[in-house]
Amino acid sequence: MLETERLILRPFTLADAGDLHREIYSDLHVVQYYSGKGVMTVAQTQQYLADHVVAWQEDDLGRLAVVLKTTDQLLGQVHLDAYVNRFYRWKDEPNPPYNVVEVELAFAFGRQFWGQRYAYEACQAMIGYAFRDLKLRRLVGGAQLENSRSIRLQRRLGYRIEDSLDGPGYVTILDNDLIAQPTTARS
Repeated sequence: MLETERLILRPFTLADAGDLHREIYSDLHVVQYYSGKGVMTVAQTQQYLADHVVAWQEDDLGRLAVVLKTTDQLLGQVHLDAYVNRFYRWKDEPNPPYNVVEVELAFAFGRQFWGQRYAYEACQAMIGYAFRDLKLRRLVGGAQLENSRSIRLQRRLGYRIEDSLDGPGYVTILDNDLIAQPTTARS
């Protein structure tokens, strides 16, 4: 669990399914840039949460519910996801003969909570956790060209925004300034 001035970031419970559906998975404006699943029914959201809630609670990179301290209202979710990087490439990144494991910070908030800096506050807490506690060297992600809200947020968080070499869109990179970065030989 993480805490900020206004928010608590805590593990999901099955009781969150209705709020999660209402704020995120029922709204095309939210899921169009966030989830490859698209809009889901209430039953699909309940099943999705039931299938994953235990794994998320046991994973250091798990998905966290973002709730307002004063009311315990669910506003959205943030999570760190590890993946084998097969698709994010940018100009100054070497092209290794294998795909490296990267970690992405992802987030989605109900539309009624956009523009109130909740996402910024929650993401700052997750970045602090990723860099101070997990000692990750960087976070890497992506953004579609038309997702200007996400791009602005990631810039405010300190991410570099690079053109993707793998198609339209951006690669976003946030280096951990708390640890020394490896150097790469340039020819």
